[in-house]
Amino acid sequence: MPGKRRQYTKIDGDVIFIDESGDPGLSQEAIESTQYYTVGYIYCQEPSVLRSGLRRLLKKVRNRKRYPPTLNELKFYLPKSDLIANGYTITQLQKYEKYLPEIREDAIEIICEKSKGVFGATLDKKKAFDTWTPERLGNYIFAQSLLRDVMNNISPRYPPSILYDGGRLSPTKTALFKNYVINKDRYLDGVGLKRYAGRIPSPSNRNSIAEPGIWAADMVAGAFRYKYVAEDTYYADLLKPLYIGAGEKLYWP
Repeated sequence: MPGKRRQYTKIDGDVIFIDESGDPGLSQEAIESTQYYTVGYIYCQEPSVLRSGLRRLLKKVRNRKRYPPTLNELKFYLPKSDLIANGYTITQLQKYEKYLPEIREDAIEIICEKSKGVFGATLDKKKAFDTWTPERLGNYIFAQSLLRDVMNNISPRYPPSILYDGGRLSPTKTALFKNYVINKDRYLDGVGLKRYAGRIPSPSNRNSIAEPGIWAADMVAGAFRYKYVAEDTYYADLLKPLYIGAGEKLYWP
């Protein structure tokens, strides 16, 4: 999608990039159209190298006319409705979609070379608690797997920066979400379920256009969601060398 690249303070050192695939909506219509909602996590110790590799890939596929020229980020799934709203035809999108398998493979190869670990948390929305709101559900899965499945398994000496695409949250809900993650960290510490040192830093919201690490997390989220939507483990299996712990978690089996 077209848009300006927002400028952020550059963060190097250990980072966990996080993005979502699908949406946590719980209406009957939302469940029927998108049964699975997935959060992808990437642990990276040299984010500048990962960013450079993905930027080069984006430039290459654009130059070869294999990717929408106005889409300023790599994505596992093309955002069809947004692209159509910006003037693309169904025929054009079908042309680009035939190149997606190769682009996904190339992006995952870069992720495997330049990152230290990946994890995917997937929700089968048909098994979600109907008393929960989509916001509460998204926050719970994000924080639960970040802290218990990712942080507890990588156990870094110092907590890494947490960078995520917060597109589903308004500014007010973003502040509440960040407090939720911090409080979850304190809760796990208090009940003896925390195995990493230090306090988790407040997550930082990033516009995905400006942060290639989010593109990588989108690829991870997409790969695990694809496993359930398409009933095909191919892309998730490509990531297996980087699995953190079990590599994935299904909410709820």
